Amino acid sequence: MRLYAPIYEGDSILRPEAAIGMSTRALFKAPAPATDLVRSNIPFEGASETALGIHDHATVEAARDLRSAELAHLLQGAYTAVASGLKAACTAVADWFERSKNQERDDFFAASANLADLEQRQRHFERTGLTRYY
Repeated sequence: MRLYAPIYEGDSILRPEAAIGMSTRALFKAPAPATDLVRSNIPFEGASETALGIHDHATVEAARDLRSAELAHLLQGAYTAVASGLKAACTAVADWFERSKNQERDDFFAASANLADLEQRQRHFERTGLTRYY
């Protein structure tokens, strides 16, 4: 036999006799009475899933559709998160290579001893695209 806690208006697990507007001091001075449990009028054998109508075909189909829609929503969110993370990582790596290339070019030009050497390095870079002499 199943036992259920009282769920009637005004009942409480802590103090079933508590009424709205009652002072807290008076409420907690009195000892808490034991909570009465309500007995179920459905026998255990009679409370099967088929007797309660849980396996109704329409209910099962509706639950399956809701589950599929929620799963699709979660997968779409995961795909969006992974795609945006990969895009950000790709952009960060490309920016890092660009900064490295620019730093190498700036160091090549800064190593010139005088104006003539700088012009020679510029012509070499324009012709070959390389930042070192071979």
